[in-house]
Amino acid sequence: THKRDHPGPGYVAGPQPKSSLAPPNASYSGLLECPCTDRINKQIITVYSALTKDTCPTLLTNATECFEAAVKSTGASPTAPQSTVSDKSLPSGCSIVRKPDGTENVLFNTMPTGTTCGGGSQYAGKALALNNSVTMSINLDSSSGDGEATITLSGPSDVWFGVGLNAQAMSDLPYAIIVNGSGQVQERKLANHDAGTQLQASVHITSNTANNGVRTVVLSRSMKGLSKNHFTFSPTDQATLPFISAIGSGPSFARHKFKAVSSLTLTALDGATCVCDSGKHGSINGIPFQKDCWDEPYGDMIQQKNPTCFVDAYVGGLRCCHHQWILLDNDQNPWEDQIDEYHLKFRFWFQEYDPVNPKHINLDRIGWLTEVRSGEYDVPQMPPKTPPENAVHQIVSRWKVGQMMRVCDERKGQNCAGPFNNKTGIQLIYAGGHCHAPSCLSMELYNADSGQLLCRHDPVYGTGTEIFNELGYLTLPPCLWGLTEEGLQKPVFLSYDTNLMSVKRNNNTVGHYGEMALWQMRGITV
Repeated sequence: THKRDHPGPGYVAGPQPKSSLAPPNASYSGLLECPCTDRINKQIITVYSALTKDTCPTLLTNATECFEAAVKSTGASPTAPQSTVSDKSLPSGCSIVRKPDGTENVLFNTMPTGTTCGGGSQYAGKALALNNSVTMSINLDSSSGDGEATITLSGPSDVWFGVGLNAQAMSDLPYAIIVNGSGQVQERKLANHDAGTQLQASVHITSNTANNGVRTVVLSRSMKGLSKNHFTFSPTDQATLPFISAIGSGPSFARHKFKAVSSLTLTALDGATCVCDSGKHGSINGIPFQKDCWDEPYGDMIQQKNPTCFVDAYVGGLRCCHHQWILLDNDQNPWEDQIDEYHLKFRFWFQEYDPVNPKHINLDRIGWLTEVRSGEYDVPQMPPKTPPENAVHQIVSRWKVGQMMRVCDERKGQNCAGPFNNKTGIQLIYAGGHCHAPSCLSMELYNADSGQLLCRHDPVYGTGTEIFNELGYLTLPPCLWGLTEEGLQKPVFLSYDTNLMSVKRNNNTVGHYGEMALWQMRGITV
């Protein structure tokens, strides 16, 4: 990021893309913030979803889009009757009405009604996977008791095939139904790239036929899962069901030969299933853009409409900075044949553990992102004519201590807080905020119940040219608790239901991409 042919003292940035936000003569390079250059290929699509209760959070606004969206999201036939109506008995916007006999109508209702989606007790859906080699249809009837589910699976007649419900990968550990080469069925709880464990049978085979190389089994079971590992169907809460499917090489269940990810949408029968606008999804250079910015009360990124949360607004940050991606525009690459080699040096301080007279206590690792579930955010430039003293951008997050506790073995898992059953909270020993030069102003951590300021970071910026004091260099002294004889305050006890609040402030004289505001903490669970 340094201009390599700069002969004089001080820092001068090298070439930067047009999307860089760094001002002229900045003490840093805009490349550090990963601006999205014109080398970036961004693909954006509108995603539609089916809804069988309440009303659409975002309505479709025209009939043409409605008819196209119904085909994409519900599997409606492209030749299904399509009508624009003004009907107070129907939900506003786009919906599809299916009948038990299979007939369907796609409707765009222009009347604001407030009528809710769904209705009735029967739901149905069908999906194809693996180039139509595996077919799954589901019919649900919730009219009595725990309801009844009829599941029809079709696949090759001479090898095993199966589906895993509510999953996009085996790492989701789904409930799966496996059909072997003779039509026998087993239910499993899959593991990550592993067969997992066989479950107690809850399905009953009502039909098993094989014709022209295709086996079809019809199964029935309760909508409610037999155990926590058996999937429970709830079409009003989840109308679209992602699933994985696979085909084996032989008749017995073993490693799959082919696999696929698909989805099935359950629509109400004799009721109107709404088709809703679920926002923009997309990819950057072929990598899916996946963010889940949390709204109030956890964070205010959605309320602020921070560009980092939305693929169509995303213009810089980590998603535009991957391995071997060039951070210059297409017409820039002044050092094609030059490779820089860097050397890193690490130094570790430690004390030997004394098993006879132990003085060490294990510190559990916890943390929280003020930019909740994003990992980064944009600092928007201040409005024109803003007084310099008011050039401050702020984000806030609120959460409970217990939400930071990840229960797993500290010696085997990352970011584990260890088992905390029969414990009530954590004694805070260390709190370290993470933010970036050149705009970080402060980070504050509060006990939101008492109003107590637990920790505040005021970054220390370098002022000279010597190592660790370069102009623009930033350090963040952490907050520490411990022994009073060592000059520290006593550890702060936080119960698992304690509410915390983080406040992060940045200078926004100019804008910045990829800023962070995370807390890394260590403590003793008690």
